[in-house]
Amino acid sequence: MAHTLRIELVQRAFMSARLGFLLMLYEITSKVVDDRFAFIPTEKCVEILQGVLARAQEKFPLVDVYAFHFLSNHLHLLIGAPTLAHKSAFLEWTLREISKRINQLLGRTGSLLEQNHCIQITTEEHALQRLQYIMGQATAQFLVRHPADDFFACSTPFLLFGKPVEGVFSYAGQDPKTLTVRIDRLPGLEALSTKDHRALMWQLADDVASQARPKRKKAGVRIPDPEALRRLDPMTKPRERDRSPAPVVHGPPEHHQEWREAQEALREAYSRATRAFHAWQADPTHLMIPWPPHTLPPAFARPRGPRAGAA
Repeated sequence: MAHTLRIELVQRAFMSARLGFLLMLYEITSKVVDDRFAFIPTEKCVEILQGVLARAQEKFPLVDVYAFHFLSNHLHLLIGAPTLAHKSAFLEWTLREISKRINQLLGRTGSLLEQNHCIQITTEEHALQRLQYIMGQATAQFLVRHPADDFFACSTPFLLFGKPVEGVFSYAGQDPKTLTVRIDRLPGLEALSTKDHRALMWQLADDVASQARPKRKKAGVRIPDPEALRRLDPMTKPRERDRSPAPVVHGPPEHHQEWREAQEALREAYSRATRAFHAWQADPTHLMIPWPPHTLPPAFARPRGPRAGAA
């Protein structure tokens, strides 16, 4: 466990404009098992995904959601959370409910999502870059010409047009509820007026489209018909899997080094406390040792592997 120890750099926290206290920012990516297209953007699928996210915000009010995007075979979230435990609880519930409800929609069982990748963001500039990256998912994949044309479940309609991002959520035996996903302001953008904020979002979107256009023409790719995409078999998977190594944080090089040094310093202390915990489970008279601060103890950690909802 220690070599994959989840830590947080609390000195890289940001003030939440909505909550008025410090949060750590994270980008979360979770892929569908075997890269299947389980999130085909049909009306029903979009309703489910956005409904779960809106309900998660009701259940976990201390988590900010700045942006999100569900491509056919993976999802991205840009969130803020006060502690690793808050982040883990939010992700566990959200990804579990998505897995359960999409499985039901597709008539399948078993794991839907692989272990998620969660990367802390350490500067306001990098946070804005990650928001642009998430906004441009469908454009970069040559599925739409511009983020404004995006028809996947995403935060873009609110960011560009101010349109409510709605979904449907219901528990068994209860009437479905239409819920709205709250899109929070990124730290550093709090002082912008609504008009100026929207202008900034359009600038980011236009930049994504202008960068994607020559690449698309060079590749000779035509923009597909949205209805054709909606008719794809959800068990389809992409012909190629382009994987890039994930950084330890989204930040400048010195913050990468800062994270590595912090994790290295915490590993031995964490392993020692975990061994003491296991010894206590076998013998309650054994002395427990506190886990080091700003780590996620085993009682709250989730096992690695393709388990739906792992956080």
